[in-house]
Formats: sequence, structure tokens, C-alpha cells
Amino acid sequence: MVDFIARIKKIQAIMKHQGTDYMVLAPSSHLFYLTGLKTTADERVQVFLVPAEGTPVMILPEMYREMATNLEEKSFYLLTWADGLDPVDLLLPLIKKPSGIVAIDERMWAGHFLSIRKAFAGYEFMGASALMRQVRMIKDQNEMSILEKAGGLTDKVMGEVPTVLKPGISEKEIAFFVENKLKEYGADEVSFKPIIASGPNTSSPHHNTGERKLILGDLVVLDFGGLFQGYCSDMTRTFSIGKASEEVKKVYNAVKEANEAGFQAVQEGIACEKVDEAARNAISRAGYGQYFVHRTGHGIGLDVHEDPFLVAGNTEMLKVGMTFSIEPGIYLPKQFGVRIEDIVGLSEKGAVRFNNFPRELVEV
Repeated sequence: MVDFIARIKKIQAIMKHQGTDYMVLAPSSHLFYLTGLKTTADERVQVFLVPAEGTPVMILPEMYREMATNLEEKSFYLLTWADGLDPVDLLLPLIKKPSGIVAIDERMWAGHFLSIRKAFAGYEFMGASALMRQVRMIKDQNEMSILEKAGGLTDKVMGEVPTVLKPGISEKEIAFFVENKLKEYGADEVSFKPIIASGPNTSSPHHNTGERKLILGDLVVLDFGGLFQGYCSDMTRTFSIGKASEEVKKVYNAVKEANEAGFQAVQEGIACEKVDEAARNAISRAGYGQYFVHRTGHGIGLDVHEDPFLVAGNTEMLKVGMTFSIEPGIYLPKQFGVRIEDIVGLSEKGAVRFNNFPRELVEV
């Protein structure tokens, strides 16, 4: 069971140390991390007020009362409001100081932020992510275990993909198959809309899955993941419909070597940019450096993209408990592209992959 009170105390200690008086969260992964409550953002204001000291207060529409009351562990006071009333009237008396610093959830709707500003008339505003990243970036053993299970679920679905990769099936039909299989095997939802790219579409790293149908000789890039107990998986593999050409094999092997080089570079105390550098150097040595057009990886957890980011210029050091993707790719414009992506966690014993579907080129 998650100790939400301990998580709140940890973020409050950081707030006190950094001189932040309040933090205000909206429906988001930050809110879920601190409370276990997952609601939907809409036109009704929802506010979670965390003071630097004392018990937080949740302000919700009346319709969420039962959901909030039924949480296994309640780490806050609950106030609810009915349609027709102004929820800011509940917030105003909770702000005890005339001025200070308040951290605002960047995912709060702009209209809601404008509504609550009058409660913080004398305050300086900052983003809440600067605080929350300090607690969310390091996963505990339970979080690592959930992410590993999420990765295994994705492996299982990827293992069934070759059964449908046949000439005549469309990208959208493959995406539909993947989404259904993820849910069949235990995913709550998809982490993001599956990216299914075929033929020349594979040269676009984030292709919009469309109506194109597979033909013999195509490459197919599948990038997908599912939500498991709130945590995301994310995985990419590239398949060949029929025998791959020698050029495709050369490009594929360069990406595979880059994936392995990035993985081998992961260790505690190394800068994030060094992992990117290791993967990028492998692709440059193969002569395709200019065609690796994105960062090597992104952090993952409750969000599919979160800190830390494995990119040139990021000197932040890797620490035990960090989880992130390693996903090098080569994209030859209007020809084809290849990407291989795994989720990796840094444990006390070193780097561990959460995806173990083979990284060899599969010709179906």
C-alpha cells in the first residue's frame, strides 16, 4: 500500500527548504501521486492545496465526494461545492498569509488558474513540477515492480503482433489490435495512442497512424504502451514484411548497437547526456548520425514522458530509482526508418530492462 502521508511530508519538507508557502494541484499525475485520487479535468474547478506545514485540503465538486471519501488512505481534509457556487470562496479563508510563493500545477486549465488567482493576490507564482520532480523522479521498489509488470504486459502484446502483420492490413487495424490486446492482458488504458508506421511512413518518428495498408517489403514500426496500476509502459520494435534488404539490415543493426550502447552506458553517477552520447556515437560510426533526429530517451512513470531526459546538454546525474526509455532511431527521409525502444530502470545492482521482447530484426 502506498504511504501517501509520507509522500506529502516529503514534498512539504522540500517546500519549506525552498521557501514555497503553498502548492496547488489540479487533476493530474501529481495529484494522483500524492493522494491516489484520479478525477477528470473539466469546467468545474478542482484544487488540491498543499501548505508547507499542516494538512492539505482537497476542494472538489460535490459529485466527487464519494470517490474522495472512499480512498483507502485519506491524506487531506475534503471540502466540496455544489453547482452554482464559487469554489474559490472555499479557498480564500485557507490562505493565511498576505504574500509569499505558491507553486501551481502547470496542467491546470488556464481558466481555473485565473479563477483562483484572487486567493493569491500578493503571491509570486512558480511551476509545481520544479518541486514534484524531486520526489517523483526516484521510484521506490513498489513503483519499480509495477513498471516491470507493465513492461512485461507490453512484451506479451508485442509477441502477438507478428500474427497480424500481413500484406493488406492497415496501420489503423494494427493499432486497434494492439489496444485491445493491451486491455485484454490487464492494462487499464493505453499510455498513448499507438504509433503504427509502415513503409515510407516509418521515416517519420511520430507518424500519425493512418489508413495505409501493408505491402510485401515494408518495414513496420510499432510504438505503444499501456497503463498498469497507473504506471506507463512504452516500447518500440521494427518488423520487416518479408525479407529485408541489405540496406535495411545495415540500418537496423546500427540502431540495435546504439540501443545496446545506451543500455551499457547506464550507471549511477553518470550524466544523462552521456547515455545519449553513447547511443548517438554508435549511429554516427555507422554513418547515419544526421538521421538520428531526437533524444535517446525520456523518463517514465505515472506519465509516459517525465524527468529525467536523456539528451545532449542534460548534466543531471543518474540515480538509483530512475526509470527511462532508451530509443535510438535512424530515419531516412521518404525511404524508411528504424527504432528500437526499451524501458530501463536503474537498480542497486545496475541497469535492468523492463522490456525483453527480442531486439533482433523479425521478418514476418
